[in-house]
Amino acid sequence: MAMEMSLDYRLRWLDFDRYGRMRPESILDLFQDVATLQADDMGIGHGDMLKHGVFWAVVRMKYEVLREPVRFQVVTARTWPHTMKTFSFMRDFELRDESGDLLVKASSEWVLMDLETRRFTNVKSIYDGPTDFVADRSFDGKIRKVPDFEEDNYPPFEVVPAYSDIDLNGHVNNARYTNFVVDALNPGEEGSVKTLQIDYRHEALPGEPLVVHTRIEDDRALLKGVRSDGNSAFACAIEFA
Repeated sequence: MAMEMSLDYRLRWLDFDRYGRMRPESILDLFQDVATLQADDMGIGHGDMLKHGVFWAVVRMKYEVLREPVRFQVVTARTWPHTMKTFSFMRDFELRDESGDLLVKASSEWVLMDLETRRFTNVKSIYDGPTDFVADRSFDGKIRKVPDFEEDNYPPFEVVPAYSDIDLNGHVNNARYTNFVVDALNPGEEGSVKTLQIDYRHEALPGEPLVVHTRIEDDRALLKGVRSDGNSAFACAIEFA
């Protein structure tokens, strides 16, 4: 059983925006892909968890761009989990070029959720395999919660999650939220991302509108997507390069 996994990918034209920057959705999509396969290898993949009536959900993800990837480049995505706590565990990621140079690093926090109640499930009650996980970390310490804000200073943006946004768990896929973020910001040529963190707070479901509120402070943007019931589906913090 592998306690880490690395996979090579050739980046595609559609992985980049009009200014040649790799889309946040594509970065998270690669990390989700390699994490899913590594979880399968550990015996805790999607199909394995369905047998227990639970599924994996990411509650927080942060990445930092050290060097911008380029179109059609071959990159290696690597992931490794950390020791599981009662209700969550951390998983880290790297994206490197063919020379081994680090392009993007990321860290994330995951939980198990009950399919019926949508409540957190004790991770250790499901997983009883090896715990000799890789020790190195992409970020020092715990990822801090994205701060809230009261007043927008940027026009609100409304989006209604549709068919293409929804994944196997019946809610908006974690990578798709970043499309809501960049569509709300509509960044120009100077809007390159240095770091992006997104916290997933309440499920966003198909057909349920979200209003994305934004506050821009110097080289940082704070965003939150609010559901019609007043709960925040997500919060996001972006530092621009």
